[in-house]
Amino acid sequence: MPPDRDAPAPDRLTALSQTDLLDTPPEPGFDRVTRLATRLLQAPAAIIALVDRDRQFFKSSIGLCEPWNSLRETPLNHSFCQHVVSTAAPLAVSDASQHPLVKNHLAVPVPGVIAYLGVPLKLSGGEVIGALYVIDHVPRAWSEDDIAQLVELSEIVMDEIALRAENARRRTVEQHHRVLVHELNHRVKNTLALVDSIIALSVRADATFVNFGEALRGRIAALARSHALALDRGREAITLDELVQAELAPLQCERVAVDGPLVQLAPGIALYLSMGLHELVTNAVKYGALSNDAGGVTLGWRLDDGRLKLSWQESGGPLVTPPARNGFGSLLFERILGPALGGAVTRNFAADGLKVKFDMPLTS
Repeated sequence: MPPDRDAPAPDRLTALSQTDLLDTPPEPGFDRVTRLATRLLQAPAAIIALVDRDRQFFKSSIGLCEPWNSLRETPLNHSFCQHVVSTAAPLAVSDASQHPLVKNHLAVPVPGVIAYLGVPLKLSGGEVIGALYVIDHVPRAWSEDDIAQLVELSEIVMDEIALRAENARRRTVEQHHRVLVHELNHRVKNTLALVDSIIALSVRADATFVNFGEALRGRIAALARSHALALDRGREAITLDELVQAELAPLQCERVAVDGPLVQLAPGIALYLSMGLHELVTNAVKYGALSNDAGGVTLGWRLDDGRLKLSWQESGGPLVTPPARNGFGSLLFERILGPALGGAVTRNFAADGLKVKFDMPLTS
């Protein structure tokens, strides 16, 4: 009586389906195993077969005749592997035409399977999903060493399946992570817009806070711009040139000369650097080189042994004098940006124009 190949079919077939291997294209990792099997066992053909409910699917095959090589599957009435699956044990057949278990199988006359050696492919949960097997077209006695070698090769197949599953799991986790980050980014963007609206409504109620409110809204807008770069580009890194152009865009003038190589900024660095650039642009427009019709700014940067060295230099503006008191800008540059960027920020209130230098690592 033939063994019950479907016991326990539900668990086994579910596990097979969850591997996502059925009806997939050939893959190099599996093809290497079948090629190695033909060489080690001196067999004309080797196959990795996955036994489904009513067919066997060939994930990899070497030396299989047509049309089965192109079809990459056969009905189970052509399958010796169903017996390997049902017993969860190796099956060695020296001469299929004489073997009581398989002599009536259609695989004997077509495609001419005479000698067969198959070992089970077993998942970590114990489910046997198929078999790795070699065949010969003439009678052949299989040795214990042949079985041992094929078992070792089957373990390589299972390692490949496990690696494939882990990679798929990681891709799923990464996709979920991207969705969550995207949602969080949108919420941050909406929150910044809400804060801006609250400030705008609040300063309308008290004229004494108009200047303060506008300055605060400008700083929030700078944060929103740097955040939008990371969100809208859909990537983790922001180029320094993009950040600079976003801060200079509201000026709509060509009096800021920008020069520097391509530099990728981590989001954390871009956030703090955007705050510093916003203060420099705002102060230049209100009090510095961009407050008249003759002044200009040179903004340049370079890379030096993994460090970013950025300089802001104003010229042609009103006479510069050091501030009489520490305002927000002084606190930002002296107490916040340097430590946050892991480097140093220096300001020089030269009479002919403000000079600011950033020296910081490119990792946050």
